[in-house]
Parts: sequence; C-alpha cells; structure tokens
Amino acid sequence: MGRYAHVFFVPLFLLFLCCFSSFFVYGLAATSFQLLPRQRAIMTNLSKSLPTSQTNGLWNNTTDPCRWVGVTCSGPAPSSVVTSLSLSGRGLSATTSSLVARFFDILCRLDSLKSLDLSDNSLTSIPGSFFSNCSGLSGLESLNLSNNGLNGPLPRFSGFGALQSLNLSFNTLYGAVDNGLEKLTRLKSLDLSGNHFTGEIPTLIFGYENLTLLDLSQNNLTGSVPKGIEKLSKLKELLLSSNLLGGRIPSGLARIKTLFRFAVHQNQFTGSIPRELTTHVSALDLSYNGLTGEIPPELLAPPSLEYVDLTGNHLQGPIPWNLSQRLYRLRLGNNTLNGSIPSTIGKLPNLTYLELNDNVLDGEISSMLGNCKNLMLLNLASNQLQGTLTKELGYLEQLVVLKLQNNKLIGEIPDELLKFQNLSTLDLSRNFLNGEIPPAISNLKMLSVLNLQSNRFYGSIPGSIGSLDFLIELQLGNNRLSGTVPRMPNSLKIALNLSNNLFSGPIPSYLGDLSLLEILDLSNNNFSGEVPDSLTEVQNLIELNLSDNQLSGLLPKFRSLVHVIATGNKDLISNTTSTSTKTKIKISHVFVMILAFVGGFIVSVSAYTVMLKCFNQGKSNRQNTGRHAFHSNSPFPGNSIERLSWFQHWDCDRNLR
Repeated sequence: MGRYAHVFFVPLFLLFLCCFSSFFVYGLAATSFQLLPRQRAIMTNLSKSLPTSQTNGLWNNTTDPCRWVGVTCSGPAPSSVVTSLSLSGRGLSATTSSLVARFFDILCRLDSLKSLDLSDNSLTSIPGSFFSNCSGLSGLESLNLSNNGLNGPLPRFSGFGALQSLNLSFNTLYGAVDNGLEKLTRLKSLDLSGNHFTGEIPTLIFGYENLTLLDLSQNNLTGSVPKGIEKLSKLKELLLSSNLLGGRIPSGLARIKTLFRFAVHQNQFTGSIPRELTTHVSALDLSYNGLTGEIPPELLAPPSLEYVDLTGNHLQGPIPWNLSQRLYRLRLGNNTLNGSIPSTIGKLPNLTYLELNDNVLDGEISSMLGNCKNLMLLNLASNQLQGTLTKELGYLEQLVVLKLQNNKLIGEIPDELLKFQNLSTLDLSRNFLNGEIPPAISNLKMLSVLNLQSNRFYGSIPGSIGSLDFLIELQLGNNRLSGTVPRMPNSLKIALNLSNNLFSGPIPSYLGDLSLLEILDLSNNNFSGEVPDSLTEVQNLIELNLSDNQLSGLLPKFRSLVHVIATGNKDLISNTTSTSTKTKIKISHVFVMILAFVGGFIVSVSAYTVMLKCFNQGKSNRQNTGRHAFHSNSPFPGNSIERLSWFQHWDCDRNLR
C-alpha cells in the first residue's frame, strides 16, 4: 500500500482543509461585526422598550445586537452598523400607546437602517410622527408593515425619500390612495392590497418611473385603469384584482415590454380582450369580469405565456388552436365557448391545470390529452361532450382531480382510468355511463370523493369499495344499482348517497359504524324491515333520508339535531314519545283517516262549545273541562290552529312540503 498511500491521504487532507476553512469563516463571520457605541446603545434601548414576551427572549441571549435574531449588521469592526431589522410575526402589539411611541421614537434614531420589517404583528396604531417626522430613517429603502390591523387613512410619508419598497397590505386602511405618497418618487414596489381604499387609481403613480410592482388588489377602487399606464415602462407586475374597476382593458399595456404579470380578477371590466395583450405578459388573469367577444387567436400563442385565466366572463366562439408550449395553467371555464377541444392541447408538455368547464363544448374528448403527462387537474364538466371515456386519460399518472360530470358521455369506465395513484376526486356524474361499477375502483387508494350519480350503472356495489380508506364522500344515487349494501369505509364524512336505486333487504346495521358521516340518503329504494338502532350512534349525522322504501316498525329515537325524512314508508311508525327528533313520516292511509276524523271532531267540538257558550255558560264550562282532558292525551300540542299547522309540518304528503 506504501506506493499508493498518497492517493488516500490527499483526499483526507483536502477534507480537513475544507472543514478547517468552514470553521474559520464561521468564526470570522461571528466576530467580524462590532457596533459603534451609539448604535449599540440604540439597539439596547430598543430592546428595553419591548416586553420580553414580545421579543420571545431572542434579544436577551447575548449582549451583541448583531447576533440577535432578525438583526443584520454590515461594515467592519469597530464601525459596524445595523442595516436590517426584521421583527415579523413577533407578537408586537399596540396595547400601550406610550410603549409604542417610545419604540418608534428610538427606532427613528437608527439612521443606518436600510430595511425594516414589522409585518404580521398587531401594531394597530403607529404614531403619525413616525411617518411624517422620522428624519433618522431618511436612508430607509424597504418598509413592510403588512398584516398589522392598521386603521385609518393612508399615512402621509415625509422624510422617506430613499424608500424603494413599501408594503402596507392586509390592514384596514381606507380613503383615497393618492394621499400621502407624493414624495415617494423612488418607489419600485408598492403593495396596498387587502385594505378598504376607495376612489380611482391616482395618476400620480405615473411619476413613479422606477415602479416594477403595483398591487392595489382587494380594495374598493372604482373607475377605470387610467390612460397613460404605459408610462410605467419598467412595470413588471400590475395587480388590480377584487375591486370595482370597470371600462375596457387598456391596449397600452402591451407596450410595457417588462410587464409579465397582469391580474384584474373579479372586477367589472367589459368589452373585448385586446389581441396584443399577451405580447410580453406571461401570467394573465382576467377572470370574473364582463368581457365579451371571442378569444383573439393570437392571445394564447406568445411563446413566453405560461398562465391564463379567463374564467367567468361572457366569451364565446372556439378555443384558439395556436397555444404557447410553456402553458402550465389554462382556465377558460364559465363562458359560452363552443366547438371541440383543440387537439393541440395534447402537445403542451408543461400543462398542469386544464379547466374548460361550464361551456358548450362538444365533440369527443381528444385522446391527445393523454400526452399531457404533468396534468394534475382536468375539469371538462358541464359541457356537451359525447362519446366514450377515452382510455388515453389513464396515461395521466399525476392526475389528482378528474371532473367530467354533466356531459353526454356513454359506455363503461375503462380499466385504464382505475390505475391512478394520486387521484383524489373522480366525478363522472350526470352522464349516460353504464355497466357495473368495476371492483378495481379500489385501486384508487387516495380517492376522497367519488361521484357516479345520475348514470345508468347497474349491478351491486363492489365490496372492494370498503378499502378506500380516504373516501369522505360517495355519491351513487340515481342509477340502477341493486342487491345489498356492502361495508363502507369508516372515513366517510360528507355524504353517502344511495338514493333512487333498486337496493333491497334490510338496512345494514354496520352503517352505524360511520361515526363521521353527516348525510345519509337511502331514499327511493326497496329497503325493508326495521330501521337499525345503530344509525342513532352516528354522532355527526345531521340528515337521514329513508323516504319511499318498505320500512316497518318503530322509528328509533335520534338526536334533536338530526333531520329525519321517512315519508313513503306505510308501515313505519314515528317514535311519538320523542319530542326532540325531527321526523317526517308518511303515515298509512287508515291512520291519516283516523287523524282527520279526530281533527274534525276536535274542531266540531270547539265550534259546538262556542255555540253552547252563547246559551248556557255553566254547561259550556263542563264541556270545556272534558275537552281539555281529551287533549291532554292527544299527540297534538296547543290549540286547533296550532295542531293543524303542526300536522302540515309533519309532512304526511310530500306534495305539501
């Protein structure tokens, strides 16, 4: 080994050298800062101005402020200074105005500060002097006061001439936006989202020639996007969503070559979409407005385009076939788009989300969609799509949500659609699918929602469905399913709907094991026998529909919050001793006749009593005593009018509801 010993020792030496260098650099970094005495005093006083609970003890573990969490220093020792201070999410609160005033007064002396982050606290009020008379922070470049609950009009900023980034988002500021920002001409980023600002977008923003981000979303701004917006030639992101803005989308935006993100979601914009809008934009959100006309053929074609959301407008016409290869999300739902789904969508290698739901698209589902290997969400619901479920959809191995409901699809569920490893939601409801529910449905191990209702499935429910341990909702109503109900997964929570089928035999007692279930619908089947007491043990149950079956016996007593519907079971008797169970029983015709007779008798006696009262007061008193004794044994509480009302609410005939 002697000849080759250096081969082993050289790597060991290099490893030792790297480790030594790391420790050396770490030690150098840890000791290279030494604050100026004045800066140290300011930081010490700043720490003392806050309760220990609000700094979480993170500023008391060392006497060197440069080692405090959230503090960044720069410059060589012994002339180091604090350049950045981050107290985000530290529980700072404005519980005592004097303490808050002292904190900001000390803060204004830290003239070396470049970045200040006080976001995600409870500083509901900050002294006005901080904004208008804090000359010590004249070199501050970034200020973040977001998510604090600040209340009042927009502060007037004075003395922050170097400020480049201002974030006041998610507070409760109100009034006009143009007040207080006139002197912040160096701004590159302005975020005022999530407040209550009103009025129009001020034209003074045109003076911010360096602006790259303007976020005014989630306010109450009105008017239109001001003309001349293209003067912001360096703008990268323009976010105006969730306001009351209207008018037309300005075509001048296409002349901002740096603009890559434009969002006006949930406003009142009208007119057509400018065809050149996406010349430079890579992320476009125009959803939930009043836009009309066709989607311009050029709109989805620019090679840099990655994200498009036009959901919830009044767009019509076909979907353009020329599509950007970089598209990863395409949302065109809730419009009136027609024609077929372009096969070119199958050539988009990055497509992850495709939502074309609630249009009038027709034709068959293109087999080319199977080429979108990264697709996680496919929503083609509520169209007029025809044909069978193409087996190529089974190639979408990353699919999590598949929604094809409310179309005109026919045929059986192909085996290829039962191999998804990540599928969470499968909705094929309201189509014309037939055949048996395949036992291989249990291969969809991650399934949480399965909706096959309103089709033409027949046969029995496969027992393997009980192995879907993540299933929380199962909708199988309005089919031709028969036989008995197998064990269901105990994970069911939202609903189990087996209504309008041909199930027979007794209701399985093991349905009582579904302790998380909220809605159980077994109506319109051929269930017979007694209602199992175990159903009363379903602790989360809020609605139970047993109507229109052949159930008999005494209905068990349910908790007061359970709404039980049991009409159409002629041999089922209500548990009338329970005053808390809200039940609706369709009583046998004989019982209805008896009740009608008794009710009529009561009304007749009441009328007769009134008549007798006019002639013989003493005799009427004796008759009233007997009538009250009779009522005390009656299941109908109150006077005759209340009894009639209660009887109608009892829902003997479903047509009376």
